[in-house]
Amino acid sequence: PGSGRPNSERGRLAGGAEPKSNLRQKPLIPNDDRKISTATFQYNISEEEFIDQILILDDDESLQNGNRFPPNVGNAGKFLLTNALRSRPVRDDEIDPPSEAMRCQKYFPDNHQNTHLYKANGQRRRIFLGSLIADDSWHTLGAIAMETYGIYTSVVFVESNRTQTGAARELRFVNGTIEHKLLVESDLFGPDTAVTVENFFYEGEVDGGGLIREHRQRDVIFKAWKRLGMRDDDIGVLSDADETPTRDFLRAVQICDIPQLRVEEQDCHSPKLVMSSMVFEGSPECMTVTRKWMHPDFMLGKCIEGVGDDRYKLSARQRKREFAWRADKFSAKFNYSGWPKENELYPLWNPADFRRDTGGFSIMFEDVDYLPFRMGHTGFHFHNYFETTQQLRTKYMTYGHPVQTADEMAIGEIHPDLDLMVDCVLGKPSHQNKHRTLPKRLHDFEGRIPVAYELNGYTMARHLELKSIILEDERGHNGTWHDTSNPRKAENSN
Repeated sequence: PGSGRPNSERGRLAGGAEPKSNLRQKPLIPNDDRKISTATFQYNISEEEFIDQILILDDDESLQNGNRFPPNVGNAGKFLLTNALRSRPVRDDEIDPPSEAMRCQKYFPDNHQNTHLYKANGQRRRIFLGSLIADDSWHTLGAIAMETYGIYTSVVFVESNRTQTGAARELRFVNGTIEHKLLVESDLFGPDTAVTVENFFYEGEVDGGGLIREHRQRDVIFKAWKRLGMRDDDIGVLSDADETPTRDFLRAVQICDIPQLRVEEQDCHSPKLVMSSMVFEGSPECMTVTRKWMHPDFMLGKCIEGVGDDRYKLSARQRKREFAWRADKFSAKFNYSGWPKENELYPLWNPADFRRDTGGFSIMFEDVDYLPFRMGHTGFHFHNYFETTQQLRTKYMTYGHPVQTADEMAIGEIHPDLDLMVDCVLGKPSHQNKHRTLPKRLHDFEGRIPVAYELNGYTMARHLELKSIILEDERGHNGTWHDTSNPRKAENSN
């Protein structure tokens, strides 16, 4: 197995289709000299040059109709969406046994025992995606759509009228909006992929707070999967809208003989596959190299609550609370000590079990030769992507572990991840940051990168556009998380 990014994949869109030549030939930045700092790249380009270069995209007729794109999407986002929305064949859909056999041998779980072989049954497994969605950037949604183009049988998004902390928000993806048209009514995720957006309304008090509100929303995903025809032998992928498996691993899951996906043998004791995802902070050129994100997650339909056999469903009393994760004695971490030994299957997994660490999982890696332990990533996390700094501050005030004074702080003061992003985008040294970014251009990275990031010029267009957004922020850009008097207050990730 090689590095995971064969030369034949470079410059291709999802499914193997080539980008339009006229778009690929337009430079978005000049061929200037670049300087490397200890942890981030510094780009020798003035703000005037940046504006001149980014507006090259205005020459393309496909970007002239402003009604095609949502508000606040800049030219870099329009460039990405224009390519993501192009009609194209799914060229890697045909099963080629030699290629599939090589692919299967590249993946292994965290015990380093590669038991994955090509499954020569002549067809691919069906995969259903389920995700929460809110104010996620089109840079994220477009990249995920291109990565998975033509693979998923169905994509279900759930949008709530309230944030995780209960703050009211206006629904974004409703019928008649450009947002709905792009996400649902187009072929963004592929010509044969059904995309739906389920609305979630709950005005009562939530026992357990924001996390339980999230799990209530994810329960809607499970019901939708059942309605859309998920079977025991299908696969569910549970994610947030800024996460995706790599395309290559999705293809492996569809065709390889992976022990967790053997329907006849799966007893639901340890059915979950967890992706080891590479994290990008706000920009394709800010890839974090000192952390991995352990989502999204895969599971066979046989073990998913609402799809599998209801005889093995836990009651609310057997959980921490309604819609919450299972009580300890019904989890793999505690060897299912409270579960009747005579049962043929272990308990079905609800959304909270699926998303949280309750034991019973394997972390998946790609075998690569550029890392000493050969444990390459199998997913991507597009973290803190945004079109406006107001959107970003709203996220940090109303989701996850809220920072109530985020609207009074510089972006880099709010959270250590944003501190890293600002230093990366502005080319500042990051030795005081909690994490480190790739000390070279993404193009020179040895491993697998998102399909969308192969689009010629896009990664730098987004990077420089983000730089302009940060420099223009009304709260300034000099404040940093690592210099604040109480930096631990925003420790937890959103």
